[in-house]
Amino acid sequence: MDVRGQHFEFLPFGSGRRMCPGTSLGLKMVYTTFGAMIQCFEWKAGEDGNLATVDMDEGHGISLPKANHLICIGTRRHAVRTSTLSKSNQSPFVD
Repeated sequence: MDVRGQHFEFLPFGSGRRMCPGTSLGLKMVYTTFGAMIQCFEWKAGEDGNLATVDMDEGHGISLPKANHLICIGTRRHAVRTSTLSKSNQSPFVD
């Protein structure tokens, strides 16, 4: 997906001289956040986690929203690992 191009239908960071200076950082944070969410959680659709299919019907509006909101449940895949420094109460910083 080209967010910096000449397609005026989708320019979330603006363009030209007024383009957002944080575009690169913003895109890297989106990829990192989604990757961490996929890696650390198991996702199930529905309020109780047993919805077989996701409703992809489109609503009305400029940004073409979905007709019904997606509700999903994320459960942690495994326990969070902590480092040995935090267990021993030592500061990771050098004085």
